[in-house]
Amino acid sequence: MNDFVDELKQNNFGKALDTLYEQDTGTRNTPKASVKRKAIKAVFSTIKEKQEVLHIALKLAHIDDPAAKEIAAHLLAFAYAERPEKVSEALRVLANDENWEVREWVAGGCGEILSNNFDTFYPEMMDWTADESDNVRRAAALAAMYAGKTRKEEYGEPLLNLVEQLLTDSASYVKKNLGQFAIGDGLLRYYPDKVIARLDKWIELEDENARWNLAKIFSTAEGMKHVRESRLIIHELLRDDRYKVKRAIQSTLNKIKKKHPELLEELDLENAGN
Repeated sequence: MNDFVDELKQNNFGKALDTLYEQDTGTRNTPKASVKRKAIKAVFSTIKEKQEVLHIALKLAHIDDPAAKEIAAHLLAFAYAERPEKVSEALRVLANDENWEVREWVAGGCGEILSNNFDTFYPEMMDWTADESDNVRRAAALAAMYAGKTRKEEYGEPLLNLVEQLLTDSASYVKKNLGQFAIGDGLLRYYPDKVIARLDKWIELEDENARWNLAKIFSTAEGMKHVRESRLIIHELLRDDRYKVKRAIQSTLNKIKKKHPELLEELDLENAGN
């Protein structure tokens, strides 16, 4: 990766990318994730000045190439403290990229920043939850999940406040990644007591998208661990006759039945998923 870094330092970005594409490529004819991670690591180990890393990151972010943008996302995260507003602006654009793989790398980059610069980047993530793009809103949800991996106690409630802004979001792309993934498979794992306590508040929301998300929380392996203590929440969801909610909770119960059939009988839910 020395050639890659040398070309970047000389502003030969096209040649730098050529060196990556000469490495192993994945199924989408772009450098494998392992190659891109090595490239990022090479930059960090060679270039010590964050201002120079920021310059390179911003240049890569504007190249019409997915690998360039993916690498840029994590370089931007590293250089965030140099120009917070500039980095945030660049990441918001990348979060709305047409390439889904780029969006994944950007969400990871945002999670890194939120983990390491919580006080300054958290307001930015809250702002993203109101963005007109569902891609950007979805990135905020995933950033919260990644930051939750730190398990820092002081992050718990603010992260729940962040995802709470998205509970009523009707965009399928946001919903697909919120209840089941960001909360059920993420924040519930890192802050179980806080999430379970928050469910008592969230179940009071009448919005069907919010209740859809609540139902999906329990469809995950982590969520199933908390079915007993959330029995009243599940029963309340079962009383909701709206199609989206009913379908979501019954789908969840069917999954529980396959994994833990004893729970349905114990909680008087044995026929609820049929």
